[in-house]
Amino acid sequence: MKTRFLNCAFVLLSAFTASSVLADEQVDLGKTVYMTLCVACHQPTGAGLPPVFPTLLQTEYVSGSTERFAAMILKGVIGPITVKGMVFNNMMPPQEALLTDEKIAAAITYVRASFGNTYPAVLPAVVTAARSKFTDRKTSWTEAELKAWPDSQAAK
Repeated sequence: MKTRFLNCAFVLLSAFTASSVLADEQVDLGKTVYMTLCVACHQPTGAGLPPVFPTLLQTEYVSGSTERFAAMILKGVIGPITVKGMVFNNMMPPQEALLTDEKIAAAITYVRASFGNTYPAVLPAVVTAARSKFTDRKTSWTEAELKAWPDSQAAK
């Protein structure tokens, strides 16, 4: 019985360790993507450049629906958008042609785990599903569309 318990404990610990290593690798890849593409606007600290580019610190777009976050990166955002009470009227370019689902998921995971954010990792499958769901969309998202997103207020 004791041996069986130890075997189970070893399997669980191994699974946890493997999951932790994969999450660390995803955050590392996400940091690389962020520092390559996102940093110019959102800055190394994630604080953005008010009033031109919004912060990524504790915002509803970071903490809310992961599908919405993925869709924003895939298709971009255009026009005025209010973040933490400040209006930004600029454009975030779409990245769907440039980034793989793995890189987008990694970037989202990095942002959700950095800058004082403490939200769970995002799997590439979330991005793959969003890419498929919005494949025919040719325009960037507007604030009205993003605010109306289902489950947009709950951390996912």
